[in-house]
Parts: sequence; structure tokens; C-alpha cells
Amino acid sequence: MTQLQFDNHILKTVAIVATVALTFCLPSPVAATDGPRLIELRIGNQAYTGRLLSRSDNQVWLMDPFGAVHQLAVNRISSIQVISETFRLAETTDHISRLQHELPPSYTVITTQHCIVAAPAESARLYGQQLEQLFQEMHSCFQKLGFKPERPGLPLTAIVFPDRELFRHYCDRDQMKWSEDLSGYYSIRSNRIVVLERDAEHSSLPPAEQTILTSAPNASRHTTQTQAIGQLSELTRTTLKHEACHQIGFNCGVHSRTAHGPQWLVEGLALYLESDAARKSDDEHASIADCLNHERLQWFHEHYLPRYQPGDVAGIIASDDHFSRQSLDAYSLAWAFTCFLCSDEQSELRKNFAEYVRMTARQPGPGAGNAEQRLKLFRSIMGDPNLLETQFLRFMQTPELSASTAD
Repeated sequence: MTQLQFDNHILKTVAIVATVALTFCLPSPVAATDGPRLIELRIGNQAYTGRLLSRSDNQVWLMDPFGAVHQLAVNRISSIQVISETFRLAETTDHISRLQHELPPSYTVITTQHCIVAAPAESARLYGQQLEQLFQEMHSCFQKLGFKPERPGLPLTAIVFPDRELFRHYCDRDQMKWSEDLSGYYSIRSNRIVVLERDAEHSSLPPAEQTILTSAPNASRHTTQTQAIGQLSELTRTTLKHEACHQIGFNCGVHSRTAHGPQWLVEGLALYLESDAARKSDDEHASIADCLNHERLQWFHEHYLPRYQPGDVAGIIASDDHFSRQSLDAYSLAWAFTCFLCSDEQSELRKNFAEYVRMTARQPGPGAGNAEQRLKLFRSIMGDPNLLETQFLRFMQTPELSASTAD
């Protein structure tokens, strides 16, 4: 046996032992009263403590008491032990203490029913009220769309930075790739949203390029109140809403922090729900006007549609690659197709879309599957994407949507 063969043998043995050990760390299905255990996994000198969320053949997902999710390779785990028979989430006071320790003394940490917000003292309360209102609207809208949202088991934590250097420093520490045009992100790993207050004139890039979803746990995205929030730039308000849409979706069971659904769906829903009218509509079926995202609509008609290729809908369902090749086209198509599926007058299509969203959150293992698996799941619930594409393009040429681009 060569040294390389010996090393591979050892790695395989460690992986098998780790998988077996992780199996025994799970509570017995017979004991219905048993909860998750608190376990410790070690990779080298680094210890990870928490509850086992999910596992595949070569990956495990561990959630710590503060709600951060760590994705770990099984073949790198050197030891496993049960710390306690009971896993408990951190108390709200623990979250507050941690944030106060991380941030400068000038920051205030406030809580609402569902949110914990850290921001400069003069604006923290206003941000908290804004985000709590967003949660209530989003949860209600998810119900109207048929998604059957859950109540979050974790507090929804947000940090707002008025200082660009502090924001950049935090991004580096949070393993988020920073750029001059980054305005905010939701981290699946830490379960936090982080937003930079922007001046209205700061950047020429549209918000869809400046709001980033961190799609992998180890990614390295008021009267008096209304007046105060109104003083924020449109970009800051849009970023706050967009990232909150991600965070709420991932914490209410609409999306999964371990499965990670198709990017067109995750981004499309967030872009759709940025619209105040879409979130606040009392009608079971929102009108076309309710779901308008004017920047995405304008880009779709003026820039993307002239070079649109038949099969683009199937392409974005099958793969996330479109987002790295032509990001603004991808964001616009994701929004427009989601708008079509949410606003269509055919109740059967809308019902099928809700079922499709639920199924993407239940997919086992990391990612949304390969192209064949993604298309198979879509077809099994929604039908032929090429037939839907014809209806979708006709929808985008309706007078309400075509006229809006000329406004």
C-alpha cells in the first residue's frame, strides 16, 4: 500500500466513524419526548458546539446556541462527543450581550417581538419598528401566497452600520466578500442581516447588484417614524427590505438554511416582496400593479428582452450560473417570472407554485440539485417550463407592464 493509498484509507475510515457517531448523536425516534443533544465536533484545534441540523454522506450542518450554522466536511472531523442530552438556544439577553461586545459603545441594541437590532443609538428604535413591521407584513403575505410559514424559532438579528469602514471590517470578519458597491447582505451562516446606510448619490449600480444573499454557510449577501425612515436613501431602504425578506423567508420555513433552494426563487421572492403594495395587499390575488419592481421591470424590457433567448426560463430553473454570467439579467428574469407566478389569475398555477416553494425547502443535502434534478422537480409540480415561458412572455407584454416602462 502506497502512502497515498494509506492516507485515503485513513480518510475513508474517519468518514465512516464520523457518520456512525453522528447517527448515534441523534435522538431516538422512539423517544418522542427527547430533544436534540448538544454535541461537540472537532476539526483540528477548532471545536464546534451545537445541535445536529442535517447531514449528507460527506457534510454535516451544526447549529450553535446563537443560531449560527456551520457546514462541516465529515472527512475532516477528528472527534465527536455528546456534551449534554439537551440542547438549548441562547437567551435574548445573551444575544444582546454578544452584540454589545462586538460593536462600539455608541451602538444600541433593542428588541422587538421577533427582532434584535443593533444600530447607532439615535436610530436603533426606528430600525427595530421598521423591521418588526416588515416581519408582520411578510408573514401575512406568505400565508396569502399559500406558503404555510412557521413562526421563527430564532430572533431575527440585524446590524446597521452608518460607517463604511466599520461595515467593511465586519464583512471581513464575517467572511463576506466586500466591495465598494456592497450595501448589505443576509448570511445563512450567522443568520444575521447587515446593512450599510448609503447616501442617495453614492453608487450608480442598481439595488439588485448591491444586495447579496450569502448562499452558502461558509461564503467568503414612523409620523415621526415615517419621517425618520424617509430620510434614508432609497437604496438603504430597499436593501433593508430585500435582506429582511431573505432572513424572514429562511427563518419561517419558506426556504431552508441547509438545503438552499434555487437562486432564481430565493432572489425572485425577495425582489417581489420589496414592493410595499405586494406585501400589504388585502386581496388574495394581487393585481399586476402590486408586484411592480420598476428597476427590474425597466431592465427587463429595455436591456434584457432584446437579447432574450427561448429557453432562458428553463435555464434559470436548471442552474444558478446565469447570476454569475449576467447578474442584472438574472435578477430581472427572477423577479419577472416570480411576479408572473404570484400574480397569475389562474388559481391552480398559484397553488402549484406554493407547493413548489415548499418542496424546494425540503430537498435533502446542500444545494438545489443538479440541472436534471432541478428541472424534474419543477416539471413534476409546475409543468413544462417551455410552455410556461410562452405564457410568461405574453404576461410581460400586457399593457399594464409595458406602459409602466414608459413612465
